[in-house]
This record gives sequence, structure tokens and C-alpha cells, in this order.
Amino acid sequence: MTRWRINLDDGVDPVDVGAAVEMLDQAVYAKVSPLVVKLLGFSQDGSLIGQFSGFMHGEVIVAAGHMQGVCGKTLGSTSPAVAFKARYPTDGFEEDLEVVSPSPPGNVPDLILLKGSRSATSLWSTDLEIMASVYALGYTGTENKPSCSKGSLSSTMPGSVAITAHADDGFSGGPVVDKHGRLLGVVKGALGTTIMRIGITPNYDLHTVHKR
Repeated sequence: MTRWRINLDDGVDPVDVGAAVEMLDQAVYAKVSPLVVKLLGFSQDGSLIGQFSGFMHGEVIVAAGHMQGVCGKTLGSTSPAVAFKARYPTDGFEEDLEVVSPSPPGNVPDLILLKGSRSATSLWSTDLEIMASVYALGYTGTENKPSCSKGSLSSTMPGSVAITAHADDGFSGGPVVDKHGRLLGVVKGALGTTIMRIGITPNYDLHTVHKR
């Protein structure tokens, strides 16, 4: 394995540094984005009431638990989501999903496990380190390819793990990874009045739910 380091006294060209950072960002996206699934929530009568994100993790799809009770007000519905479909990014294939582990009471932790016909290698997890660079992936609007937002881990306190990054409503349930593509957590949603501080469900909560 080749290792390299930058000696700042050598007068590094900022263009070279920027190119290296861009390559790293692209590598993270290329590794994780094929796992990120667009989720569609439907009411009892089959009406579409919400669109969310999730990601393949072994035999299941991980998503934010609060989507199970979403009322879809932006689409004019007051009914909760009771059925789900996945739309996969690599080929646009769409299928019905089974709920294998519903959201717990109070959405603590805010996770739900779904299952379709596809599986993928699980993302490795890693420790949460304050101010570490992070990438949040998810879907926005009508897009059928996941978007990626880069930021930093702003809080690691139990119960208030958060990142500083942009994330639209559709990002809920998407993965948050580090620069190596290792799983840090799952997007919950904006904290307070700012869209730049996003609450996440930490990876260790996922391990707990997965064992149920």
C-alpha cells in the first residue's frame, strides 16, 4: 500500500489539494450511492403520500422509522403510510416491501427495517468522532438518483447525535458515512429552525434494532 503525506512547507498547489478532495468525494459517492434506495409510502387506499430514502444493509433496507406514521400533508393526505415500495437507483426497478421490524413506540430509535428481493454487502460501521467529515446521501424531490451532502459531525452526545450539512426532507432514512464510506448513522431530519443541522440515528442503534 502506498502512503503519501503533504508537507505544508513545500508549497502545495491548492488546485492539487482541491482535485484530491474532489476525487475522494466522488469515491465515497460511487461506493455508497448504489445502496441508497428511494422509498415510496402509500395510504390504505393506495395513494402516494410520501417519498423518503433508505439503504440496503445486508438482507434488509434501513429507513427512518417516523416515515411509517407520516401523514403526507404536503400531498394533501391525512392518512398514515401503511405500505411501501422501493425504487432502486441502478436500474429503476420498483417493488413492494415487507416491514420486518416496525418503528418502535415513540420512534426511539427512529428506525424501521424493510425487506425486498435484493440484498447488498452491509456497510462497515465506525466510531463517531466529533468534527469528522461526513457525507449524507438521500433523495430530493422527484429525482431518481441520490444526492450527496458533505458536512461534519457536530455532536456525538447520546440522544442528540447531529451533523452540520444540508439535507432536504426526502433525505430522511438515508445513510451518513465517513470519508471511507463507513456507516455513522441514519438521517432523521432538521433540528430546530435550521436545515443545516441534521439529527441522525447513530449506527449503534441500528445494531440493536437489527438484532430484534
